[in-house]
Amino acid sequence: MSYLESTQTPALPEFSECDTESIITSLTTSLGIPRNVLATEQEIKVVWGSLRTILENVKLEYRHALLARMVVSIRMGLFSAAVNDMWNTAILALRQKVKNFGYSEAASFLKREINEKKLSEIRDKELIDICVELGFLNDDSYFFINNCREIRNNYSSAHPSNSMLDGMELNYFMHQCTKHILGNDIQYEGFPVSEFMTIIKQDKMDEHTIETFTEKILRANDLQKSAILKMLFTNYVDETNDEYVRENCLLISQNTWSTYSDNAIGEILGVYSSYIIKSNTKKQYSERFFEKVGALDLLPKDKVASIVLSAIKNLEEAHFGMDNFYNEKPFAERLASSFDKKIPSPILKRYVSVVALCYVGNRYGTSHSASPYYERMIKNFSLKEVEQLFAVIKDTREDNYLKYRIENVDRCKKQFKNLIELLSKDAVPVKNKTEYENWLK
Repeated sequence: MSYLESTQTPALPEFSECDTESIITSLTTSLGIPRNVLATEQEIKVVWGSLRTILENVKLEYRHALLARMVVSIRMGLFSAAVNDMWNTAILALRQKVKNFGYSEAASFLKREINEKKLSEIRDKELIDICVELGFLNDDSYFFINNCREIRNNYSSAHPSNSMLDGMELNYFMHQCTKHILGNDIQYEGFPVSEFMTIIKQDKMDEHTIETFTEKILRANDLQKSAILKMLFTNYVDETNDEYVRENCLLISQNTWSTYSDNAIGEILGVYSSYIIKSNTKKQYSERFFEKVGALDLLPKDKVASIVLSAIKNLEEAHFGMDNFYNEKPFAERLASSFDKKIPSPILKRYVSVVALCYVGNRYGTSHSASPYYERMIKNFSLKEVEQLFAVIKDTREDNYLKYRIENVDRCKKQFKNLIELLSKDAVPVKNKTEYENWLK
């Protein structure tokens, strides 16, 4: 297909400067057919007045000989031919968008074979559907372009018809094709799926590689992002993958999490639901994934409570275990980083008790490496959590180690006073104000 030589909008002559009426009349008369088989001079004038704007809105890459033929057809009153030329221009533009996306990438996302030959053979309706799936056409565009397809099928030279569009109807047709396709700036490069998967599974990704793929994902459309997120998620939870694969998937997911649509996140939640019944390992990895990307609130409340309770128990066990001063840090860090302000009410008291106990420590001290995380959690204690704290130190159960240490170990008592000083004054309930102030003396 030859392209128009000028990169500027063709300088169309004024309607009065290009008199074709005498030619049209002469031709129809010589052929023995009535003049009204072609558009009237008035209808041609209606379209000609809008044609410059239409051509100006067509992107340079779509301005080729078909548009020139359309202009000539309009001036001669051949509206049915103009419809066909405009439609074919639009279809070629959609094919080009798919080609620019990348055939292999399109095939990966559409889960079907796509190549040059296939693209040239598929019907217009199927091509439109593909472009919707790839994100080139939105719902509104899909409606109007399908409407234009019906117009083309019934009122163009492509199919026999006893009817012809008038000037306003042809203007509508050209406007919709231009607005939704030929003047549409949406262009996507296909995401390099196979290259991405190879790199993720090859070795731990460096910062430059992570940044490169993060940028590619941020430029992708919603369909691409949905497929990418699902791919990252399923590889993260795959127990047969090495840990560096899991780390790669997680880093990319964390960097791009805010860009995924509700539909994309809904997809992986659906996958997670299937793991709850079938695979305990994948279920655990899935829950850790949602925790690491800061999306625990997407899970059912009972699942969140179970995850948080497990994290609390892990910290408690590390505290009472051998070499606790060295082993507490990762558990304290997880609790502080993943669950801040997300502690379910039924386990709030357990959370407060364990954090306070670990911060107070024992007669030998407190884990130095874990202390910053304990302090962060304590400073963030809410009214309910502070209320639970004062309730815990009055609890008379025999296994209340926090109460025992505060009352029997001088170092722990001093450390608990330090804990009280970390609390926000605004987070202390009125009923606990006196106790709070007494500890500060």
